[in-house]
Amino acid sequence: MTRSRKILWLAIWCGVTPSLLGEEPIALRAGPLSMVFDTDHAMLRFLRVGPVEVLRGINAPVRNQYWGTLPTKVTNVRLRNEGRQFSLRFDVACVEREIDFSWSGTIIGTAEGVVTFRFRGRANSTFLRNRIGFCVLHPASAAGTPWQIETTDGKRSAGQFPRWISPHQPAKNLRAISHQLTPDVWAEVRCQGETFEMEDQRNWTDGSFKTYCTALEKPYPVKIDEGTVVEQSVEVRLTGPAGKLAASQSERATAVTLTLVEGAEGTRRLPPIGMQVSNQVSGMSELEASRLRSLQLEHLRIGIDTGDGKIETRLAAASEQAKLLGVPLHVALRIGDEATAELQRLRSVVARVKPLVACWFVTEATTERFDLVREMLGKQLDIGVAEDTNFTELNRNRPASAAMRLVSFGLNPQCHASDNLTLIETLGIQGDAVRSARQFVGDRRLFVSPVTLKVQKVNQPPLPGELPSNVDLRQASLFGACWTLGSIKYLAEAGVDGVTYYETMGWKGVMSPGPEVRVPRVFPVPPSRVYPVYHVLRLVGEFSGGQVRQVSSTATMEVVGMALEHRRRRRLLIANLSSRRQTVRVVGTRSAPAKLFRLNRGNVAAASIDPEAFVQRPGESLQVEADMSVKMAPHELIAIDQ
Repeated sequence: MTRSRKILWLAIWCGVTPSLLGEEPIALRAGPLSMVFDTDHAMLRFLRVGPVEVLRGINAPVRNQYWGTLPTKVTNVRLRNEGRQFSLRFDVACVEREIDFSWSGTIIGTAEGVVTFRFRGRANSTFLRNRIGFCVLHPASAAGTPWQIETTDGKRSAGQFPRWISPHQPAKNLRAISHQLTPDVWAEVRCQGETFEMEDQRNWTDGSFKTYCTALEKPYPVKIDEGTVVEQSVEVRLTGPAGKLAASQSERATAVTLTLVEGAEGTRRLPPIGMQVSNQVSGMSELEASRLRSLQLEHLRIGIDTGDGKIETRLAAASEQAKLLGVPLHVALRIGDEATAELQRLRSVVARVKPLVACWFVTEATTERFDLVREMLGKQLDIGVAEDTNFTELNRNRPASAAMRLVSFGLNPQCHASDNLTLIETLGIQGDAVRSARQFVGDRRLFVSPVTLKVQKVNQPPLPGELPSNVDLRQASLFGACWTLGSIKYLAEAGVDGVTYYETMGWKGVMSPGPEVRVPRVFPVPPSRVYPVYHVLRLVGEFSGGQVRQVSSTATMEVVGMALEHRRRRRLLIANLSSRRQTVRVVGTRSAPAKLFRLNRGNVAAASIDPEAFVQRPGESLQVEADMSVKMAPHELIAIDQ
């Protein structure tokens, strides 16, 4: 297999892009502090003292005027590693379209537990930027932890990381922040070269609190002239008996342990799952409809611009597809400036088309606009409010009217970074977003809709040979399927009332269209194939109306599990999120004979070409015990049925 064909195969089926075919992360130690340097992204990751995570990461991204993060090309890496201390130097190029920015990084770690990261960059072209410079990521696990803050004027104050997701910046004008690791060990982060502030990145489902520059209250984008030099530094320092804490770390277990939680508190209703109408494929064949019906979806969602001249055509087409699938519609309305006239026209269209609509959502709704929709469409209908982009917008614009009985927010894992690790970090935070939303939506029905792999707004058209910015090859990969299982798991365990995933067909869907639909070569999936994520939704959908039991993992960045129960049937789904083989220990299952089914690199092509035959395979006979182990290949999915 040639390198180009191998890269294509890895990208499609395994979710491994060419940038991930580089060097392994470099393991480093500074006294009691351990960490790794990610050579693909010029990022210091997972700074830990023994079992305690100090920082999730430190990096220095370049973000363009549309908030896009430029790719990094790391070269000339020079490491001097002396065991408990090190020095690391490297060069980075950030080049995309009109932006050409290069920088040199130096990281020094001492035996006393001090790490200093210096950044010196130069603009090699003139361009607009929203941000250039350090981002320091405190882990989401720090929520509720005490801190001490020093501002740029030298004042100090005490506080804590927010427990619930903060809608606005928890801290501004930062020079330094110290937080408590144990009662007598603290970690200080000191930033130089700019004025920094902190945001709660859980708003975008990132697994961190981000300290960044430049402050958002300053105007942006900013013009950077060719020749401009940017210099900054970040110092991390431990205080207290950190060596004792580091010595308490136990050896890494050879197996990841999944534990099924007993009792009613660990059980939730499996939320109804729907999909979006495809924006790429207009029709739906009987084969495609049959395959989608096998997912046992609950709804089909369509977004409608009420000022669109093709509103009747789009609503009628969506209604016909919903009838083919045997589900109602969820309709999200984007209302323009001529709200009354647009809604009058919509009312006439609805009267002619007669779609079966279970829920109407008003996006970016004020109370006045929401009330107008209720008045025009009918107060007897289920009408709610939605923020389609991310939880941030809902958190900052909380529903004010008691009549807003349905509330929805969308999510995607790539607002700030696009590597696999960052995507995995977002999974648990999706559940945190649901729990935070519950603090202000109360007993309203809460939906997460839509879930997509990328930000859906397109700011720039793709260059020749590029995918649109809202499309990700991992949509059709095993990694994408594993990520989706993790997403369903955490949202279900948090008690969400309904979820909408992806689109039905196309490069943002669960299957490729037939040969009559032309798909650009930059998304090289043959026609009439189902993606691995299709099988995840099928395996979950077969338990529609059932229950979800909570499953804990000793390594959430590597393996997740989801336990389903319905009418005396049980199914345990396990996803290996990592790119290495895993031994997975499962505790708490019922001792009984079972069948084990696998989806991996060895059979994913067959599962894609003929999913009907793949579903009929007999599976492996297995005697399940209360404490058992299974071996998993990279990015493999398994189902254990009892």
